[in-house]
Amino acid sequence: MAAPFGDLPAGVGQVLLPEKRRAKHVLEIFLYGGLSAWETLYMVEAYGRPDDPNFPNQQYHAYLGAQTGSVESALANCSFPNGEPHGQFFGVDALGADVMLGPFAHRLRQRTDMVDRMRILVQRHDLEPHEGAVPQALTGQPVGRPSAAGLGSHIQRFHSEHLTPGRTAPHSYIFAVGGIAGDNVSAAGATGFHPGLARPLSINITNVDGFADRLSRDTVGAARPTYDELMDVYVDQYDRRMRWPGEAESVRSAARFDLAQAASTVKNVDAIAGVMEPSLFEQLAGTSCGESRSIDIPGMSLRAARHLLTHPTEPAKYVCVSDIGLFEATGGGGYDCHSRNSADTARNFDNLMRNLTSIVNAPGEDDPTKINLDDTLIILNTEFGRTADTQNTSGRNHHPYGYVTAFLGGPITSAEKGVFGAIGPDSIATVSNAATPAENRVGALLALGIWPFAQEAFAVSDVRDAPSEEQAAVMATERILGISL
Repeated sequence: MAAPFGDLPAGVGQVLLPEKRRAKHVLEIFLYGGLSAWETLYMVEAYGRPDDPNFPNQQYHAYLGAQTGSVESALANCSFPNGEPHGQFFGVDALGADVMLGPFAHRLRQRTDMVDRMRILVQRHDLEPHEGAVPQALTGQPVGRPSAAGLGSHIQRFHSEHLTPGRTAPHSYIFAVGGIAGDNVSAAGATGFHPGLARPLSINITNVDGFADRLSRDTVGAARPTYDELMDVYVDQYDRRMRWPGEAESVRSAARFDLAQAASTVKNVDAIAGVMEPSLFEQLAGTSCGESRSIDIPGMSLRAARHLLTHPTEPAKYVCVSDIGLFEATGGGGYDCHSRNSADTARNFDNLMRNLTSIVNAPGEDDPTKINLDDTLIILNTEFGRTADTQNTSGRNHHPYGYVTAFLGGPITSAEKGVFGAIGPDSIATVSNAATPAENRVGALLALGIWPFAQEAFAVSDVRDAPSEEQAAVMATERILGISL
């Protein structure tokens, strides 16, 4: 008999992390639009210098000192400390290059406790359009694959089937799933082959008033008990139609199961309302790099994520926040900087770091309403990076051939801090020096102690060069989490 989803199958060695090393929660922040790594998380000062014979004025140096869209002008607007070096050494990559955290990450650099538990992952794929790259980054699977499911769906399924029965509040949430409709950001909530119970609760933070109204179920009002009883009758009738005469169990029917799950969720909506405090729906203003906006969508989303992940009785296991920026970048989203690369990236990344660091306990701080890095894995994900050279005099184009994501906290300690892979002076990451989006997702599940190899999730072939499921788990754990089993 097959093991339940997420359980270690019989006959496979103990290749999951020890329970005490596993993360209990995941906060995933999706930097929508494609983050430029050169000024943020992967600055190699030796590459792209003006006197470089092969790649002059590229990567970090492309807009250094330039009159239009310069790094310096962006830093001045962001009150970057005078005299502070643009780069802070982080680690050495697979090619032996010194990797620094760039100038736009200066707010993150101030939190040495977070930096000391961070692992930067070089990734690559071959999809330049957002429409293909976004869902691949969020699910680990290419567009069109029926099994593609968001990380939150895997986690919701696992915990719905393994934790104490009777919990009615979701285990997984997705905030600010909006954006350009064709970019498929909604893939974060895809369920693939999972049943309906695996679907995370998706909330558009820009329409929280409407969401709050729906939680109150005003459309049925005082007739709510009668409505729920009637739905129970309909579901029971449907269920009986799915049974062979004389059989106690219904046949497998995804539609029947999904209907029952949907009806149950509607009936138990009070459980959702119970963890969603009214204060979460209050508008939050934001200021970054000298520019203010009356509504800070990433800030509101992270405030809600903090509340859900630290809830005293029904904490979330997974929350995804889509960082669309304090202000939309020139190409859309928070980081799609086809022009104004320096200004837009500096402002939106600084805004993200200001909000993120404010909800994570600092050393010596023990605020139960803030995230604890010992039990929460934070993932900074994005669909691709930006080109090393310029576009439109002040921007950068799409670049999936060598970009970075980051894992912080959870099972990653100072011993695992560092860089996996490498981006070369040509701005390309070779296959042997990069992880795939699938390996990123596999690693996240392994960090939680969830077995990722199943028809609803991933195959051995999703981990480069792996000959078996057991070895795939070992290899992904070492590459993504830096832990040797």
